[in-house]
Amino acid sequence: MLNKEISFTAMDIITSVYDYLRPRILGMVIAALFLSVMIVAIAFTNWPSLDQLPQNIGDQSNIEGIGVLIFTDFVVPFEIMSIVLLSSLMGAIYMAKGDDNK
Repeated sequence: MLNKEISFTAMDIITSVYDYLRPRILGMVIAALFLSVMIVAIAFTNWPSLDQLPQNIGDQSNIEGIGVLIFTDFVVPFEIMSIVLLSSLMGAIYMAKGDDNK
């Protein structure tokens, strides 16, 4: 039995790879789109330096300045971060829920 010759054709390999990837194509497309949005958001965002932020922490204008920056210059990164945090929260809830059939 150990000397039985096993041979694969190219069509067998292509068919097995297609059968493996076919149910996962939608997930791969969504992951690629998410990755491309993240790369574009990181590459084309003007990241502020420390001199652009208000310096006095106790001043109310500091909070107002951060709010203005978040909702004017950083809308896209803010929204992307909210989606990432929401999906991680949903994943944590799903993992904590566990199986009901135990």
